[in-house]
Amino acid sequence: MDSDLFQRRFIVVSGKGGVGKSTLCMAIGMAAAQMGKRTCIVQLNTRDAIGRFFGLPPIGYEPVQLLPDAPLFGCNLRPAQALREYSLMKLRFRALHRLVFENDVMRRLLGMLPGMTETLLLGKAWFMEEEERTDAGQPAWDALIIDAPSTGHGVALFRLPEVILQAVPVGPMADDARRMQALLADPNRTSFNIVALPMELPVNETIDLQRQALAVIGMPAGVIFANQVLPDVLPASFDGHLATLAASADPIVQASAMNAQAYRRWRVAQQKQLGRLHHAASMPVVELPHLMRPMDLVGLQRLADLSRAKIRNNVAAIA
Repeated sequence: MDSDLFQRRFIVVSGKGGVGKSTLCMAIGMAAAQMGKRTCIVQLNTRDAIGRFFGLPPIGYEPVQLLPDAPLFGCNLRPAQALREYSLMKLRFRALHRLVFENDVMRRLLGMLPGMTETLLLGKAWFMEEEERTDAGQPAWDALIIDAPSTGHGVALFRLPEVILQAVPVGPMADDARRMQALLADPNRTSFNIVALPMELPVNETIDLQRQALAVIGMPAGVIFANQVLPDVLPASFDGHLATLAASADPIVQASAMNAQAYRRWRVAQQKQLGRLHHAASMPVVELPHLMRPMDLVGLQRLADLSRAKIRNNVAAIA
């Protein structure tokens, strides 16, 4: 089995909030699209992180093309639209759908059912991978980049098929839950990837998330992206020079040297956490550098190139 996540069609990306997860989803999506893969970045009922970045209106339920010269698309799944699509497929008739679902009592009831919103979103993402086809009968998507909820919420989302089967072991919903469960466990179609920062709390959560996703849920391992790793621009041999400059009477020289010392301490702290991550991880760790610039399309392209190259290098090293 090729461990290159670009060979999978259902690429799940999770991680602690604020680690750059959505940015990595866009970078991975851009890399896949530039390899010729028809790719969709799938947001799950979140504040749109894609449209504004690509200079577009907020992304909706239906996929829209993000780049004019690459097959890169994005969508933001909403539970109400997913419910409508699912019920129309099952009930066949719009009038019956309106009678059953489009009334205040049913809306309130569905809102009270634990996990119903998440089930609809996961079901739609599964449908895009397994059921959507081109006119020629081929899968409509070569790669679906799932921008999963952060950490604990992501684990709960991917346990839903099991929860459904425990509650409703037979019937159409159970059949669909089994197919969702099969997708999430299939190493030929799915990979579970985590984004982390080289800081103590994100590393702690990444180690725990890895354990839960792989051991508890049984999802196939992808890679851990260690994001925003500081480059080694000030090696340890400079410490003596910096200490001398920090004692300078010139306030500009002194401030510059102290800032450089702070950078060194920050990088040393990062390297300590990276060491912990490499030691505890059962998934390959791909380090991505801090680009030292505001993130824009140029930066995203750089991140896409780095992600693709480092993943391929990692695969070659494993082989």
